[in-house]
Amino acid sequence: MNFNAREIFDIGVQIEVNGKAFYEAAAKKTAETALREFFLELAAWENTHIKLFGELRDALPKGAGSLPVFDPNDEAALYLQATADSHVFVRNKDMVALVAGCKGPLDILDVAMTFEKDSVVYYTTMKKVVAKNLGQDKVDRLIDEEIKHISLLSQRRAKLASR
Repeated sequence: MNFNAREIFDIGVQIEVNGKAFYEAAAKKTAETALREFFLELAAWENTHIKLFGELRDALPKGAGSLPVFDPNDEAALYLQATADSHVFVRNKDMVALVAGCKGPLDILDVAMTFEKDSVVYYTTMKKVVAKNLGQDKVDRLIDEEIKHISLLSQRRAKLASR
């Protein structure tokens, strides 16, 4: 397994691109104004994550893009691959179809919470193989933001379910 730092950040970018597309599709499918605006806000946050991952990737020294990360037993690399492969927004390539398959706002919120949880798992593993000088603190910030998204989605779901 030859994950390298550039590939790790590329997967992060793809996860966030798919998340943005999902939230934009969810906003288009949602009739309720407040919930639609909430999904658009989440899409905007994903856009800032796309930019951050791109900046982290672009700031890598040239050698970091070709050398594998230090992982002598391939444990972190295998775990990264497994979490990326099982991530709801990596596994499902068509975000519009994913949203269309949702029965309503509660289903959309459930998928969104799964996405954010999957992201926390991937980014937590990512942090273990990203050197401090290559943006580990920024990965921490992303993890904190994803956890905040889970909380916001959970609150929104509880409010919607109680109606």
